[in-house]
Amino acid sequence: MSQSGDFRVFLKEKVNLNQSRLNLLSQRVTAIENFLSNDEVFGEYVVEVIPQGSFAHGTIIKPVGNKEFDADVLVLMDGVEGWEPSDYVQKLYEAFGRSASYRSMRSRKKRCVTIDYAGDFHVDVVPFVTLYGAPYVTNRNTNQFEPAAPDEFTEWLEGKNRMTNGNLVKVVRLLKYLRDHKARFAIPSVTLTAALAHHVSETARISDPDAYRNVANTLRTLSAALATQLAGYPHDAPCIIDPGTGRNLADRWQSHNYQTFRTRFASYVEKIDEACDESDYSKAVKIWRDLFGSNFGAIVEPASLTAAASIRPLVPASERFLDRDFAIPEALNPAYRFKNVGYVVPRKGFRGGPLPRRGDRVGKRQSLKFKIEKSNIPEPYDVYWKVRNYGEEAERAGSLRGEIQKDSGARNWIETTSYVGYHYVEAMIVKDGSCVAKSRQDVIVI
Repeated sequence: MSQSGDFRVFLKEKVNLNQSRLNLLSQRVTAIENFLSNDEVFGEYVVEVIPQGSFAHGTIIKPVGNKEFDADVLVLMDGVEGWEPSDYVQKLYEAFGRSASYRSMRSRKKRCVTIDYAGDFHVDVVPFVTLYGAPYVTNRNTNQFEPAAPDEFTEWLEGKNRMTNGNLVKVVRLLKYLRDHKARFAIPSVTLTAALAHHVSETARISDPDAYRNVANTLRTLSAALATQLAGYPHDAPCIIDPGTGRNLADRWQSHNYQTFRTRFASYVEKIDEACDESDYSKAVKIWRDLFGSNFGAIVEPASLTAAASIRPLVPASERFLDRDFAIPEALNPAYRFKNVGYVVPRKGFRGGPLPRRGDRVGKRQSLKFKIEKSNIPEPYDVYWKVRNYGEEAERAGSLRGEIQKDSGARNWIETTSYVGYHYVEAMIVKDGSCVAKSRQDVIVI
């Protein structure tokens, strides 16, 4: 049983990092950026500070129990003449030491400086250096520049997430929660994320049209695929490639941790299959609770089942659709491709940049410009833009949107962020009277 309403509530209430914490994290990162940009040493080299890892990917989860959550950020900067690789983390540590606020909160690791906001979360601040046009992180212990490609990883993950209708990221969060809730296996978050994403494919969707239909189906599809892969590797983990650098992310996994994960995960996949196949609502809830704990779902009588399953996101009256409101049918052509990329218009004193590099995250009152890029679609064609926003702020203000407008010919769209929430801007290309291609850019306002 898919229980979409139960998964929606469970993710919101127990798994997803709450908005107040995301807002606070955003404020802390902005403060770090402002401090470094004005530091007597780093100020002239810092470009900006942007999300990295689970912060950029949208897979941070609410801490389980008394644990803290952590976020990684990159300090984008040019290489400094005369600095060794080990100097970057050391000098960053020294910079925070020049602050009365950060001095007692800092600690050094091999690739970053950690700023600990005691009792809630910590931020790992990673120097991200461009040398001769190539990006690197720095290792203080080995005194080496290490190739890094976080933009490529984030872009790859976003593409995989779109293929699953946004369910991949939710599944990653659920399995990270399962890891922390059960505390019976260990796997680095980036390794888990990549391992699952590698199993997202058009082939799976063709063989099973319901493979990514909802959270439960996506959880089942990807978990089963991963468990099947691991079954062929009883001793050492299979290679899990970082799509940006080609590095093997399984190297972060100790052998005994891998073997424990492999065994435990296989048993959890059996439970997932059992819950998905169970047609009785209350019995299915009990199986899901065995995995995720007593906060999942509610044991209900059949009479109240309809109400429990009827949770739906609010649809604004203004929402428009090409086929219904413009009489333009959808006839997507897999040979046609393009990309809708959102760019942040730079604030005074800082550079802008593409939203994917920021993990689609941006603050309020920020100007954004969306562009059609990497198109292989021959002219002539028309572009239609759809802006869809969500969230309690927009709802309270009576400003939920979903309108569609035809492009003037500029092949771009400009927006200003106003409300906290998960939103999107979608570009739709219409050729010969049909919509032949679409590309959606997520916008997460924090």
